[in-house]
Parts: sequence; structure tokens; C-alpha cells
Amino acid sequence: MLFFCLGSFAAAKPSKPQSSLNPDSVIYRKSWETGIRLSSNSFSLGTEFTRAKRFKRSLLFQVRFSYFWDTKQVRQQSQYGGGGGIFGGDGFKPFVYGKQNSLFTLYGGVGQKFLLAEKGKRHGVQLFFKYAGGFSLAILKPYSLKIVPPPITGEFSEDDIIDITYQEGVDNSFLDYNRIIGASGFGKGWKLRALPGLHIEVGMEFDWAKNEGLIKALEIGIACDLYYKKVPVMVEKNKFIYPSVHVGFMLGKRKER
Repeated sequence: MLFFCLGSFAAAKPSKPQSSLNPDSVIYRKSWETGIRLSSNSFSLGTEFTRAKRFKRSLLFQVRFSYFWDTKQVRQQSQYGGGGGIFGGDGFKPFVYGKQNSLFTLYGGVGQKFLLAEKGKRHGVQLFFKYAGGFSLAILKPYSLKIVPPPITGEFSEDDIIDITYQEGVDNSFLDYNRIIGASGFGKGWKLRALPGLHIEVGMEFDWAKNEGLIKALEIGIACDLYYKKVPVMVEKNKFIYPSVHVGFMLGKRKER
């Protein structure tokens, strides 16, 4: 009778839970990837690092440098003729009327990255979900224009052209369309200002690299930059919230240890 009871107890004892880990899976302890991102209001270069907390969850670190543009920015050709490049050269460059600053951002943040689906042993796509947030630093570079001083006679020499930036409350002819010759070179206007803010984002990552130790991924997502006051990109109608959608391409490596 005793043996019967012991046998019944052993049979009724719950079995050990099965692991959801694929026997062919490799636990990667860390990874890094770098790439480009094009969003609805910016272009950026960035790098991401991960440290595994569990098989399907990793701590995520991000660093990114971006160039933003306002949706109201419209490049137009000089009424005095075109020519020249972005960073210098001869000729009158296209300009954006009403723009007072170029906006760059430096962002650093942390978050988490989750493995949603493993790829097959020889092919397939690995799917990740990730979210992150942190601090962004808006860097404002004054936008400089070439103008000709009054009186405008229709004829002027190179010596008559001067470079100016926008100064609030000062009549410096920055918005006098008829006197604008074109944009100045990128080397003009290096009196930088900084404005701190916050950045948050969520996204999906699709990794199709054949080698398990390599990363070749496409990312899509949404993001938002928030500042405590309006960012003076244009002379009028600025904003302090910059929502966006983005797509990016990343390359990198994973390491088991």
C-alpha cells in the first residue's frame, strides 16, 4: 500500500516547465550597430549598444547626431542668378527666406530592446521591438544671408555685398527680399547657442543578416523631441514639439561574451 501511494504521488508531481529557448539559439551578451536614419523632419547618424539582461531582453544605449529642417522651409533660387555649392564657391546660392537658425541635435538615451521573433537557422528575419528616451541638446547655428546695401540701383560690385544674420528688433534688412542676393557659405555664422530638451522614441527592427554574429537591419518608428520653449529656427511660427516618423538602415555585430 505504501509503495502504491508513493507511486501515485510521483505520477501526480507536476513536470518541470519546458524552456521556450530554441536549442539552436545562441545567447548574445552584447551588440553594437551604427547607421543612418531619415525622418519626416531630419537626417541623422547614430550608434546603438545593447547589453543582454535576459535571452529576449537587452538594455539599450543610443547616441545620435541629427540635422533638422522645418516643414516651412522652402529653398528658392537667387533672383540675381544661381551657382555655387553648399559649402562655398562662386555664384549666388539658393536660400530659405525667413530662416534665422540651422538646427542640429545631439542625443543620448537609454531604453530596452526585445526579441519578438527569431529567424531560421539559415535564413529568415529576426524581429525586435525597442523603446528609448533621454536628453537632447539642440545646437542653433545662425543662418547667414548675402545682401546688397541700399540704395538698390540694379548694379553692384562684389565689394557691395555683405553677410548678415537675423537680429531680433534690429533693422538689418534680413527680411528685405529685394536686397537678398543668396545664402552665405556654411563657414559663416558660427555664434552657436544650445537649448536642452527631451527625446523619446519607439520602433521595430528587422534584421535579415545571414551570419548570426552580424547585424544588417531596417528600422521604422516614431519619435518626438520636446523643448521647454519654442526653438527659433524660423523668424515666425516656431514650435517646441517635434514629432516625426522615421526609417533607417543599421549595420553592426553581436558578441556572445
